[in-house]
Amino acid sequence: MLRTISWEAYWITVMVLVVLWYGFVILRYYPEKLKDIFKGAGRPDSDQVKKSNAGPFAQYNESFSTLEDAEELYHKILEVFIESNDRGISKTEFCHYLQFILAAYPFVKQSALREKINSLIVLESQKYPEFVLTEAEVDGLWENEE
Repeated sequence: MLRTISWEAYWITVMVLVVLWYGFVILRYYPEKLKDIFKGAGRPDSDQVKKSNAGPFAQYNESFSTLEDAEELYHKILEVFIESNDRGISKTEFCHYLQFILAAYPFVKQSALREKINSLIVLESQKYPEFVLTEAEVDGLWENEE
């Protein structure tokens, strides 16, 4: 009986069963996503694409985790500037605080994004006259580990 089944018929049967199985799984566990795909909601709007490409790290080709770390670090740095300005701390305390934040991101330190973070810190520091930093000072904050 098994000799009458050709390899072609066997593979066709296997492929049909695989398609049916995955069709069942998709219909059973992902019906909302399937509806969104057929409605066209799965495609990002042009505004969403512009927002995602408009970030300060859009031109870098790093791993996703490093890019996410850099984005997170950037937002933390902005918070450091705002909090330090509100609290009225000295520039030395501010540099220690910033150094503490930078030390938590060793992969960003080793990536090409470090230069971009440095330039963003320098640009942000110019908004706060008591915390003005140069590129060399910011780069030194990465290296100093006390």
